[in-house]
Amino acid sequence: MNTDVKVPTYVLVGLLFLAAIGLLTGLYAGLIRLGFLSDVKHSVSPLAHGPLMINGFLGTLIGLERAAALDKKWAFIGPVFMAVSTVFLLTGLQIPGEWSLILGSIGLTTVMGFLYYLQPKIYHLIMALGAGALLVGNLFYVFGFPIYTLVGWWAAFPMLTIFGERLELNRIMRPPKQAQRIFAGLILGWILALTITHFNRMIGWGIASLFLIGVAGWLIQYDVARRTIKSVEWTRYSAISLLTGYGWLILAGLFGLWYGFPTAGPLYDGLLHMIFVGFVFSMIFAHASVIIPSLSGKMVPWHSYFYLPLILLHGFLMVRVLGDLLLSPLVRTIGSHGNVLAILLFLVGVLSQLISDAYEKKKELHNRNVKSVDDNSSRL
Repeated sequence: MNTDVKVPTYVLVGLLFLAAIGLLTGLYAGLIRLGFLSDVKHSVSPLAHGPLMINGFLGTLIGLERAAALDKKWAFIGPVFMAVSTVFLLTGLQIPGEWSLILGSIGLTTVMGFLYYLQPKIYHLIMALGAGALLVGNLFYVFGFPIYTLVGWWAAFPMLTIFGERLELNRIMRPPKQAQRIFAGLILGWILALTITHFNRMIGWGIASLFLIGVAGWLIQYDVARRTIKSVEWTRYSAISLLTGYGWLILAGLFGLWYGFPTAGPLYDGLLHMIFVGFVFSMIFAHASVIIPSLSGKMVPWHSYFYLPLILLHGFLMVRVLGDLLLSPLVRTIGSHGNVLAILLFLVGVLSQLISDAYEKKKELHNRNVKSVDDNSSRL
C-alpha cells in the first residue's frame, strides 16, 4: 500500500470546514456559558466549549498541518477523528464522540512521535510532548474527571506545539545548543509542575507559573520576531502578534503566582483566557499567513485591516480580565463578546482577501485571453 499518495483536495477542504465549525460552535458555546440569550433553548451545550475549541478546532487544525508536512495518508487519521468528534459533540452522541477524541489524540501523538523519530530534534520532541498532553487531557475527560483538573493538559497541547514550532522556525537567530537545552528544560519543568497540580494544586501551579515566565522570557530573547518587527506587512504583523502573545504568557505566569490556579469562578476564567486568547489566538493570528498557504496553496494578500482584529483581541481581553479581577459579570461579558468579535473579524478578513485575490486573478486571466484573441484576429 502506497502511503505517500496525495490526499484529495476535497478531504483537506472538508477537514478545514469542520475545524471552522469547531471554532464557531466553540465560540458560541462559550457565549452561552456567559448567559448569551439565556431565555432561548440552545442546540449546543455550554459544556462543549472546551472540547470543541481544543479538539474540534485546534486538534483538527494542528493535526492537519502536521499531517500535510509529513505528507503520508495515514497521518491524516488523527485530524479526521478530531474533525468527526465535532460532529458527534454537536449531535449529542457522547460515546462515539469520546472514542473519536481518544483515537484522534493517539493519531496526533503517533504523527508527532514519528516526526521526532525521522528527525530527532528538540522542537519535534516538544511538539510530541504537546500531543501527548492532549491525549492525557482527553483520557481524563473521557473518564469523567472535572474540567479544572485536566484543562492544564488541554492548554499544554497548543502551547507546546507553538513552542516547538517557534524553535523550528527560529533558524535565523540560531539559538546555541545550550540555550535550546535550557528551553527544553523549562518546558519539561512546566510539564512536571503540571503533574504536581494533581497532588497539590497551589504548589504545582506556582512552580508551573515560574517556568511559564521563563519560557516566555526565553522566547522574547531568542525569537526572530525581535528582528522581523522592523519588517513590513505580514512579517511585521506576525512579529507584533508573537511578542504580544509572549507578553500575555508572562502576565499569566504572574497571575498564577499571585492567585494560584482556581477551580472555578472569575479568576479561573481570567487565567485560562490569558493563555487561550492572549497567547494561543495571538499565535494563530501570527501564523495564519503561513498555515493557510501550506494547507490550501493560496496566499493571503496583506491588508492593514488585520491590525483591527488584533487590537480588538488584546484590548477586549484586557477588559475581560479586568472584569474578572473586579468580579464584574457585565465587564467580563463585554470583554468576552469583544474577543469573539475580534476572532470573527479576523476570519472575515482572511476569507475576503482570498476571495478578492481569486477574483483579481480570474479577471487578469480573462483579460489576457481577450488580448490573445484580439492579437490573433489582428494577425489574420
